[in-house]
Amino acid sequence: MALGFKKPIKPDDPRLKGHETDYQASRGGWVKTKQKPVPGTPKKPQTS
Repeated sequence: MALGFKKPIKPDDPRLKGHETDYQASRGGWVKTKQKPVPGTPKKPQTS
């Protein structure tokens, strides 16, 4: 199997962290996903 796992693994398995990809034909196939922002976190640090 892919990545050397003997049995099927769950999608949220911590060993898969960093291997997430999406298929985009316009970019030539499998590419790394863009990092999505976490809801509720400010984009820029606030200054007083």
